[in-house]
Amino acid sequence: METNRQKIAALMAGVALVGLVGATPAQAEGSRETYITQWAPGKESGRWTDNNNDSAWTGVYFQGCSTDSSLGYNRTGLQLWKNQDFRPDINKGYRVNYCGWVDWNDPDDAGTYYFRLDSLLNGGYLWVDYVKIGW
Repeated sequence: METNRQKIAALMAGVALVGLVGATPAQAEGSRETYITQWAPGKESGRWTDNNNDSAWTGVYFQGCSTDSSLGYNRTGLQLWKNQDFRPDINKGYRVNYCGWVDWNDPDDAGTYYFRLDSLLNGGYLWVDYVKIGW
């Protein structure tokens, strides 16, 4: 009996994993994995190029968030920007990240992008163990 329960549990875990993998947009143009160490508001991420070959949303996922505050992590404000040479960059919107996923829909505009830490509720510096950027 115990062996059957273990087999059922393994099967269910496999089905859940397939469901998660299947939830990722197959046509997504690109992604990047990184981390954040001691960012203060105003700090910018690395840049990436979205050729707008698809209709995938642009988003940022945070996991393992912390600050230098004794109150701990609560939320951060992020802004997505489109780089423009020799002109002011274009603000594509503000989102609040509670240490999870935020997205800006499909910017529907090819170009070079980055996100900026706009605000931090608790503390002056942010650390994030795992960051995934998708576009």
